Amino acid sequence: MPRNPERDRQLREERRKQILAAAARVFARKGLLAKISDIAVEAGLSHGHVYNSFKSKEELLLAVIEQSQHLYEDKLRAALAMEGTAADKFRYLARLSLPSAGSTGSADAYLVLLQTLNTDLVGDNDKDIIRARGRVNRELLLALILEGQRDGTVMQGDPVQLMSLFATLIQNLMLLEMRMHAQPNEATVDLLIRMIGP
Repeated sequence: MPRNPERDRQLREERRKQILAAAARVFARKGLLAKISDIAVEAGLSHGHVYNSFKSKEELLLAVIEQSQHLYEDKLRAALAMEGTAADKFRYLARLSLPSAGSTGSADAYLVLLQTLNTDLVGDNDKDIIRARGRVNRELLLALILEGQRDGTVMQGDPVQLMSLFATLIQNLMLLEMRMHAQPNEATVDLLIRMIGP
């Protein structure tokens, strides 16, 4: 049977996503000293499959972070492009952070990001790249805060502080269950939106 290059490419991409999801879970729970063998087991794949997709554990770690930062950027851009008030857009972002919306992977990736920025296992150049992507996302979130201040759905005040507050609230929304609090729900989202409202 002849090889189908498009099918092979799709299988490689699916396997790569499977490995990245497993790596985020493993790094979040075992820390950055987790082994490739741990990730392979979590992904249900062989070591060879992991090494065919990623040359090293560090490359895999950085790919987990890059993917999560780009996914967050996509969510921010989608929110900014939506019709409605800034409050509607913040509600959209908050709902995406609920565990029921599949943010468990986001919470894992966020924990991995925090560990990576606070370890000597990753070089300064890689940390600078991570921080640069973070600045892009903060600027997008800041644009949303400013939009809300203009349309009256976000309180007045220092927009940078409000942006930091909202980011902190969203990050903690993802982590509530891990921190042994009740699972967040729509009522939690309502409270969060009221906290930044006028």
